[in-house]
Amino acid sequence: MKKLVVLVAMLFLFSGLIKGQDQYVPEIPVKEKPNFWFGPKVGLDMSALTYDQNEISAQLKSNYQAGFFMQFGRNFYFQPEFYYSVHKEGITSTNQPKVITNSLEIPLLFGIRLINLGVISAHIMGGPEFSIFLSETRNTRNYCMCSGTSNFSLQGGGGVDLLGFITLDVRYSVPMENLIGYHNEQYSWGNGVNVTVGLKLR
Repeated sequence: MKKLVVLVAMLFLFSGLIKGQDQYVPEIPVKEKPNFWFGPKVGLDMSALTYDQNEISAQLKSNYQAGFFMQFGRNFYFQPEFYYSVHKEGITSTNQPKVITNSLEIPLLFGIRLINLGVISAHIMGGPEFSIFLSETRNTRNYCMCSGTSNFSLQGGGGVDLLGFITLDVRYSVPMENLIGYHNEQYSWGNGVNVTVGLKLR
């Protein structure tokens, strides 16, 4: 009889332990999304910032750039960008440019996110920009292919991110030659205001 009572008690105890283990669900840690974005970007260099559609259209005909960017970080971030850039100079009435310059633009920017309201956020950024001259085409008998020549400038400005995936930047570019009092007219592309728009992907 005592053995039966002990056996029943052990069964009740064992079933209680099993029930308690079934009710326990271990918490699975939720990993935060990585602070990394990338995506395509397009833009242009403007001699001065303007909202006039005719002026913007005219400057789009004279230069454009297309490439991609990467962004590492959230509130403080590092953003390298890579563009293939085309600049046209001396456009005639027949829309035939006298000089077409092709270059590779590489801004290396550091940014700070100032305001983040979810659907819209604002940031400032700045850093060096390296330009690698690829080729130059002249509307004459002369054709110059002086690849490898580099140029250096500093960029600074700000922008906004909309809906979490559209990014718009406006930056002012100052060539290093202007800062040190030296100016080389042959390779002085990329001056003025740089405007870009892109998509932020993960």
